[in-house]
Amino acid sequence: MEAREFVLGERRQQEWGALVITALFLTGTGSGLFLLALPAGFALGMAVGVVLVMSGSLCLLLDLSRRLAAWRMIARPQSSWVSRGVIGISSFVVLGFFYIAFLVQEPHGWSSLGAPWVGGPGWMMGWGFLAGLAALFVAAYPGFVLGSMRSITFWNSAYVPALFLVSALLGGFGVLYLLPLDWQGLAWLPFIKNIGLVLVIFELILILGLTWLALPGACRDSVNLLTQGSLRYHFFIGLLGLGIILPLVLLGLVSLGVGVLSFLLIEGVLHIIGVFFLRYIILSAGVHGSIH
Repeated sequence: MEAREFVLGERRQQEWGALVITALFLTGTGSGLFLLALPAGFALGMAVGVVLVMSGSLCLLLDLSRRLAAWRMIARPQSSWVSRGVIGISSFVVLGFFYIAFLVQEPHGWSSLGAPWVGGPGWMMGWGFLAGLAALFVAAYPGFVLGSMRSITFWNSAYVPALFLVSALLGGFGVLYLLPLDWQGLAWLPFIKNIGLVLVIFELILILGLTWLALPGACRDSVNLLTQGSLRYHFFIGLLGLGIILPLVLLGLVSLGVGVLSFLLIEGVLHIIGVFFLRYIILSAGVHGSIH
């Protein structure tokens, strides 16, 4: 008989493992990066975002046990969040690819900033708006997929989709900070720093809400895994420490004008680490409720 791990009489989910965690990390970070690069008209950032989403989609495909039947995942968009996700990701990749192709033909090409929103043609702005909506969906939909699995009460919370969206944007900031941009010369750097600070604080509030306001039963068992069980180091050190507290400290120092460029690079790495740990602990802490 197969041995299973039980937590207070409940069973941890084992269906979604490393490939799915990696996929959600890549698609979330990529869509978040696209959303941040879009209003600036930063074609390189958008291209990296599309590549990350495509890489995450490949991980999802590799996780399928019957890959030749993958086309069936789009057959039930009226009732399945998985089908909606496949359609949404596919739409985003197509819209994003052609928008970038249009953008790089503009003056300054890959390094352009702001051109399509200031003086670009109306049809390009409309196309970019649709691509942005698709990216927003890709960033948030994993939370709705998890919420549709009723047997895991920890995932059935409004905090989860919000957390996936906010952390996707933070992951986008993380990659954006590592891309070749003249951060010192950007007039909108203070705005970026303020948005990043707000997102980190908002993510902390959402995490506290998810863990403090947990319902009884399997949901409480999930929280115990994070705060007292085998995931406590991933939660306190990986997510809270490296993913939230340190970035808050660095953002405070950057706001004071201390080590702007070097601290932004470090913060970018920390954001990426935090996004990965968030997805890892939420999926790993999923506990199926008892079946009566």
